[in-house]
Amino acid sequence: MQPHALPPASTSAANPPLTADQRAALKKLHEAATEFEGVFLQMVMQSMRATVPQLSIFGHRSAAEQTWQGMLDDEYAQGMAKGGGLGLAAQLEQQLRARVLGDASAEAKASVNGRIAP
Repeated sequence: MQPHALPPASTSAANPPLTADQRAALKKLHEAATEFEGVFLQMVMQSMRATVPQLSIFGHRSAAEQTWQGMLDDEYAQGMAKGGGLGLAAQLEQQLRARVLGDASAEAKASVNGRIAP
């Protein structure tokens, strides 16, 4: 599945071309929505993992193993989100697009700081 790309700037009368601020704001919206979906997927994986017995072939899992597994789950979740995931990011983008374009100059300056810990 391919990641959701920003729609191309249209030149029809119904859809005037996007300004630089609007393109930047939509890019930030895409980044934020993808990060949100990644956090959501990581929380789902964490909840699923909690239902599985915490025993390995050597007995109870060590703190290091649990930490490593959590980091691996986070990478899986981020990879799934970047690949389209559940489509949550695309839905968020669709719902917030008009609002972001309405205040594009402020939204273009917004900070998307990367991963958010659940």
